[in-house]
Amino acid sequence: SVQSASAQVSASALLERLITNSDGVKSYTASVHADIAMRTFPFLSPTLEGVYYHKEPSRNKIVFTSGLPFIAKQFSKIYPEVESPSRWAEAYAISTESDTDGFTVLRLVPRKQGRVDHIDAKIDDKTAELVSLRWNYTDGGYATLDQTYGNVQGHELVTGQSGHLEVPHYVADLKSTFSDFKINANIPDSIFAKD
Repeated sequence: SVQSASAQVSASALLERLITNSDGVKSYTASVHADIAMRTFPFLSPTLEGVYYHKEPSRNKIVFTSGLPFIAKQFSKIYPEVESPSRWAEAYAISTESDTDGFTVLRLVPRKQGRVDHIDAKIDDKTAELVSLRWNYTDGGYATLDQTYGNVQGHELVTGQSGHLEVPHYVADLKSTFSDFKINANIPDSIFAKD
């Protein structure tokens, strides 16, 4: 689709603001409390506790430390990873999907083909906060994540998420809260090693 120059300008201007929003926060850890409701077998509704690690430019990991071990392990793997906006231009082809009611939706198409067909990222035009994401998978599945922000030591950070995951053989709802933030924590790179 051919886009107007102004739509392109607003997408890149919005991306700049998204990146600027996180300036000053090079890394952080937070305690995570996640309530999961599985809508498919085994129909469990566990509560998981863990630690979320974030390190710029684009390292994120959630390690669930309590709750049902096999679900904790599954969720640590499938918890949707939100790439840092500073890496979007490198990782995705970006276009403006829509701009209505004070929200812009950017369509992010991965430059490397994989399981994700594209991601819809909804951004609040006023605050430049990433309020929701939807991962559209090549197998027809999808995951959504709505994010709420709070002021943490002068920085606007995600303090709550609610999500829905629907992939073949697996449907679940998720509600998580983040607390006990440690801003610019020293996080060793080994934390992010793939299991």
